[in-house]
Amino acid sequence: MKEGARVYNNIQLTTNGVKVDKAFLLLANGQRVPDDNFVGFNGTVKMQIYIDSGWTVENGKVKLGASEKIIAENGDILVDEPDMFQKYADGLSVEDAKSMYLSAILEQKKDAPPTSVTVAFKIWDKMGTGFVEGTYQLFSR
Repeated sequence: MKEGARVYNNIQLTTNGVKVDKAFLLLANGQRVPDDNFVGFNGTVKMQIYIDSGWTVENGKVKLGASEKIIAENGDILVDEPDMFQKYADGLSVEDAKSMYLSAILEQKKDAPPTSVTVAFKIWDKMGTGFVEGTYQLFSR
């Protein structure tokens, strides 16, 4: 549920059975992305999300999937990752499943005009019906 969640950087969230505590964007150096989401397109932007509750726990493990799609201003799909958590087939600890991030790596050609991208993501429970999905936009300087 989104009620009571602290969501920054104009991240648009939809949830099912999962209670989000907080979501925000970080630069690779750990600094928060400004509220206007203007960043240099020359590195990594991470969406950090903290989950309060809602994942299915079995034998002390949570099994999650996570997808991310980055879409250019003109509609071109730049990145389409269907399940970035595949390598965690054995599951995550309950604590690890409460705090996670998804990274978007951005590169813009020198002297390119300002642009924007939309990042669409979904984190889902592979053992239940819970999920968190959403979008956010990033703007180049």
